[in-house]
Amino acid sequence: MNWKKSLIERLGNKCIVCDQDDVERLDVGFVNGQEHLENEYFGNPDEMYVWFVLHFKEESEYLQSICFDCKSKITEDPSLTLSKLEEFYFTPKAMDAQEIMGWMNIKAEELLVFLRENKQFIPIEKRLEKHYGDLRDKFTEIDRNVALIEYEKKWLPKRFADVIEQDLNENPEIKKLVSKHYRPKIPDTGH
Repeated sequence: MNWKKSLIERLGNKCIVCDQDDVERLDVGFVNGQEHLENEYFGNPDEMYVWFVLHFKEESEYLQSICFDCKSKITEDPSLTLSKLEEFYFTPKAMDAQEIMGWMNIKAEELLVFLRENKQFIPIEKRLEKHYGDLRDKFTEIDRNVALIEYEKKWLPKRFADVIEQDLNENPEIKKLVSKHYRPKIPDTGH
């Protein structure tokens, strides 16, 4: 299957600039001038076109059909690379949970400003937020659940707590996570 041709057909089979409708003379145009960023993001043009077809509803907002002649007149700024976006997602050093939350709040504000000034990053940022954000939430869930195991274990009668402890001893990776999350027997009520 020719995924690129399929994408062009779904985008309307007509150049957005000059109305050229010969499918063989049409290409995919990137509304915000993000073609070089998309190429860097996917690393493989075929995978990029497959993604765009499979996620057409979300991605079509940033794509258009354009003929080769009109496309050749468009210039992009290749000096902006994906590494600019990475600094909003990855912490520069190890931090505890509270530091990470503060860092993320600061970066969220900076990211909004950056995207206002660099619209070509918007489609990729939306994609990252959707997929990377889901993964980040799953990691947060692991930490939360691990903390709950340790906390709840302290409230169980000893024989039941011992069974949980035995299960943890049989799973050293989980035990290591649980042991990082010490919780006092008396819950913190905030008073």
